[in-house]
Amino acid sequence: MATKKMKEQARKVLKDVFGYDVFRPMQEEIVCNLLDGKDAFVLMPTGGGKSICYQIPAIIREGTGIVVSPLISLMKDQVDALTACGVKAAYYNSSLKAAEAKDVLERFEAGQLDLLYVAPERLLSKSFLAKLEKLKLSMFAIDEAHCVSQWGHDFRPEYVRLGELREIFPDVPMLALTATADEHTREDISDRLQLAKAKRFVASFDRPNIRYLVAEKRQPLTQILQFLDGWPNASGVIYCLSRKRVEDLAVNLQRHGIRAAAYHAGIPGRSRERVQDDFLRDRVKVIVATIAFGMGVDKPNVRFVIHHDLPKSIESYYQETGRAGRDGLESEALMLYGSGDVNLVRRLIENVENIDQRRVEVHKLNSMVAFSEALTCRRRVLLGYFGEALDQPCGNCDICLDPPATYDATEFAEVALQCVREVKGDYGMGYIVDVLRGSVNARIRENKHDKLKTHGAGDDLNADEWTSILRQLVHHGYFVQDVSRRAAMLPTKKAERIGLTGEPIMLAKYQPGFRRHLKRLGATRDEPLFKKLVALREEIAEREDLPPHVVFSDVSLTEMAQRKPVSDQELRGISGVGEHKLEAFGEAFIEAISKHVETTDGKTTKNDGKEIPMLIAKGPGLNETQTYTLAQLRKEGLTLSEIAAEQGVSEATILKHFVAIIRAGQYIDVPALIGKDFDTIMAELDDADPYASLSEIKRDLSVDLDNDMFRLVLAWREGIGVA
Repeated sequence: MATKKMKEQARKVLKDVFGYDVFRPMQEEIVCNLLDGKDAFVLMPTGGGKSICYQIPAIIREGTGIVVSPLISLMKDQVDALTACGVKAAYYNSSLKAAEAKDVLERFEAGQLDLLYVAPERLLSKSFLAKLEKLKLSMFAIDEAHCVSQWGHDFRPEYVRLGELREIFPDVPMLALTATADEHTREDISDRLQLAKAKRFVASFDRPNIRYLVAEKRQPLTQILQFLDGWPNASGVIYCLSRKRVEDLAVNLQRHGIRAAAYHAGIPGRSRERVQDDFLRDRVKVIVATIAFGMGVDKPNVRFVIHHDLPKSIESYYQETGRAGRDGLESEALMLYGSGDVNLVRRLIENVENIDQRRVEVHKLNSMVAFSEALTCRRRVLLGYFGEALDQPCGNCDICLDPPATYDATEFAEVALQCVREVKGDYGMGYIVDVLRGSVNARIRENKHDKLKTHGAGDDLNADEWTSILRQLVHHGYFVQDVSRRAAMLPTKKAERIGLTGEPIMLAKYQPGFRRHLKRLGATRDEPLFKKLVALREEIAEREDLPPHVVFSDVSLTEMAQRKPVSDQELRGISGVGEHKLEAFGEAFIEAISKHVETTDGKTTKNDGKEIPMLIAKGPGLNETQTYTLAQLRKEGLTLSEIAAEQGVSEATILKHFVAIIRAGQYIDVPALIGKDFDTIMAELDDADPYASLSEIKRDLSVDLDNDMFRLVLAWREGIGVA
């Protein structure tokens, strides 16, 4: 049971060591759970703050925390970052020279380490386990825990033995962490690590700051160069399927003046390390890498990820795109999609000898294809795959920003549901399409499904059109595909309402090769000051032999360029400025900001001809774009339509920002926004049947409101944030 003292200790470490005022969602509960000596299983997206969940308990609890990580490069990054914050941390792996390894072990045995990072092979060696049994351990943290599971996208045999730790050290709390695991993988992780009784913490998979884009692959080099024009001097990763393509693309980018480098398993180890180090230190801006090779780079200011080729699974795609925007700032994920890639990945899967494993990989590839060809909100499809529902389209993907035409597909949905019910068994999407189109192939005749009422009921549509309809019905939550039953199409409870509610099921028209052109949002900071701070950070990083983001992250610099702190106390209020960093680097940054403020007379500077507002400090629950919207509303006094036009998004997206802002406890003058009808709406809501659904209440209003405006009114009425 989390005590008040535990919470106070955890919050003090969070502020003094890491420089953060508040925990992100779930972090505090996970930290207190471990401080209480209990096991935990944490599913949290990349950039969601998993590391803090074990770092703080390891700092507070007696003994050393053991962190199991499969990537040597990631260990070094984490230890560098912790050391810069004044934490006693080290790693023990094959990259250390004999003298260095001896020094680490001596510090470990003397109880001088809060955290020790090790690879699973090293941890499970007899000699190392014997050493552990003699020492005081505060906890085990198993990072990248999906590597334990055969259902996971990155299964590693050496991880399977980690379950032995529970038997050898029954009293040491264990934490398993992963950013990507569907339901089958979660159960497998729990079984293999003996964490059946562990409390599960499942955070949202949503990364709202990442904009998901998919484009038909036509001229990939030209498409990539056009995309990079929008991100000058930004850090990014481009994934390719083969080593040859990695090297060719890296050379082509270099010829176009881009600081790019190739990175794959065939490059000698020292060269790879140099490329990785150059990327971390911003000497190289774009890494071109193979999909199969994990980067393991903890670099928070990666602004974009491009997939030149199709990933093998949604888990891989999610993990790879998740390397963008770990600092919470606006980022983009572009995938170039071509049917040739699908066939290539299929051929690779055919080489897998284990039949069950092959079946799992085929399902994962089909889900990836469904995402790529989706005509509904990409984020909805992505989150739905991991079992998370998104009530409304996200407003920050290519489909939402430039939506395809829609039509009433209720009749098609009814026929599809009837067909799935009639076949009565574990049949996948392709089989259902064949039945609907009236195929008389051997399997359908053998099952006597050519005698069904729905056999041939959809023969007026081609296979691609029916596949699009069924995929969209899955994305909208009417069906699921059960991988443990050969990806069988199964109706959900929501499907029971098809055709009964009177509400049309609106789907997107199938349109192959749909192309989109989107406008990017702008940053909101004093740009000249930000550039000065970046230059100062690089100078300090070079002197201290550290990656720049370890000095201060882009988030910290952005906030400094917004709020312009000119004293120790003001700098303490900046996210990511702990006591150790304040003492080490604070004076130089305060001096740079003070000089800038003096030369500009404290005025806001201009960017693209627009005044940059001093942003309101980012509140809990608000992302960067929502905070920007609040600043435009408060500081600049812009209207709804003006804010939408300035950001290059729809008014519906800005209304969603307004709802989030109200729910975060901020005030918005909704009565003024609605106008003269506001009192009428309030009165009718007060008189509404308390047991009626929201759609029924909205339908009965005398004032016509669209869904987004209706939600805004409800948020206001609930009293969240009303002054």
